[in-house]
Amino acid sequence: MIDPVDRRTFLKSTAAAGIGLGVAQWVNPLRAATPRGAGETVRIAAVGTNSRGNRLIEAFAQIPGVKITHVCDPDDNAIAKGIKTAAAVGQKTPQGLKDFRTLLESKEIDGYFMATPDHWHAPGAIMALQAGKHVYLEKPISHNPAEGEMVIRAEQAAKGVFQMGIQRRSGVIYHRAKAEIDEGVIGRPYLGQTWYTNSRSAIGRGRQTKVPAQLDYDLWQGPAPRRPYQDNVIHYNWHWFKNWGTGEVNNNAIHEVDVARWLMGLAKPIRVSSAGGRFHFDDDWEFFDTQEVNWEFPEGAMINWSGRS
Repeated sequence: MIDPVDRRTFLKSTAAAGIGLGVAQWVNPLRAATPRGAGETVRIAAVGTNSRGNRLIEAFAQIPGVKITHVCDPDDNAIAKGIKTAAAVGQKTPQGLKDFRTLLESKEIDGYFMATPDHWHAPGAIMALQAGKHVYLEKPISHNPAEGEMVIRAEQAAKGVFQMGIQRRSGVIYHRAKAEIDEGVIGRPYLGQTWYTNSRSAIGRGRQTKVPAQLDYDLWQGPAPRRPYQDNVIHYNWHWFKNWGTGEVNNNAIHEVDVARWLMGLAKPIRVSSAGGRFHFDDDWEFFDTQEVNWEFPEGAMINWSGRS
């Protein structure tokens, strides 16, 4: 079980090793895979830097031998934010550009990390892998299951290193829990109970307005079916629109359910059932705010997720 020393150092060690552990595990084989050989600088372009991408800049900057060379985002304000973050963590000011695709054939970078909206995840990763770049892709792997399978095929055919980031896989405490469960500390786990609760606010009813001058909205929509610009979508609320996002299941359940499946040693489910609704607010949100999902596995186990947003 967790001893007193671990309890006292837990927060500190988790903060230090959390996301950094995940990207460090990615960068080490990446460095070895670059043509210049092990020990050389790995040059990374940051894609999507309004929010999550800035945390990744901070994490990659902590790893020796990593250089953030470019900051890419369809929004000029997000580019400025990413460059500022990079400078604050000691990275020489990277170049800013809106379209990461202009770097696909460039010899100036070795890989990308991508923290774009969900609808860009699979297309962006596939293009980068096919161009011979290494890719660290934020969860979820794709906007839908079919695209996820396409990413896996592209990764299998590529020479580069690929990793999808799910942050809890990098948490020190979860690795400790995994080891103890595998040792039988609680017997055979057959039911995983997971949940996510958050007092989110309503997003209201959006209005179709003029696209902000700093945003390339056509590039932001990318591979998604075109919809007019609406003032309650960008930058975060795209999560709740089916055209671009995947709802709370792929925003947060993916974390909790992944941990349960990993700790329980489960692979693919044989049956999934779900029920829910938009019960609390009357607004533009297209996904459920209250949801129950159950996964059944051939190993004689099940996982349940309760979503309360």
